[in-house]
Amino acid sequence: MEKSDRRYQAYIDILNEELVPAMGCTEPIAIAYAAAKARAVLGTRPDRVVIHASDNIIKNVKSVIVPNTGNLRGIEASAAAGIVAGDAAKVLEVISDVSEAAQKEIKKFLEDTPVTVEKSLSSLTFDLTVTLYSSQSSAAVQISHFHTNIVLITKDEDVLYQNQDC
Repeated sequence: MEKSDRRYQAYIDILNEELVPAMGCTEPIAIAYAAAKARAVLGTRPDRVVIHASDNIIKNVKSVIVPNTGNLRGIEASAAAGIVAGDAAKVLEVISDVSEAAQKEIKKFLEDTPVTVEKSLSSLTFDLTVTLYSSQSSAAVQISHFHTNIVLITKDEDVLYQNQDC
């Protein structure tokens, strides 16, 4: 196949979309990514977190150790890591650089902050929404179909971003 062939470029585009560096198992990292992005939108540390996740995500994350958290496991730890120490600009490497002090903050955040996990009502295999609440505001990030596909970002119920394709 020649590089000038349209099929060649289509294969390259698919590989570029699918081969994204990730820090650990991709489902918990996607949760950390959504949480870090929501934290950036909210602009402050939340006092309450609600996560809606599809069955497949819940199944795949509930017992997984989240990297750089001091061996914490599960959905709640994934979200807390993203909120406390995540860098959303790093996408699936969002928690690749977490200090020991930040690991302690993650544990304290989980002790002090209610984090609720609920089953998503979506029929999608991969669907995740992380909603953060502070006393005066809220922010939500929804990721669907694949681990980096942000389809909706809201702040105080105002739509800041919506992927029209989904």
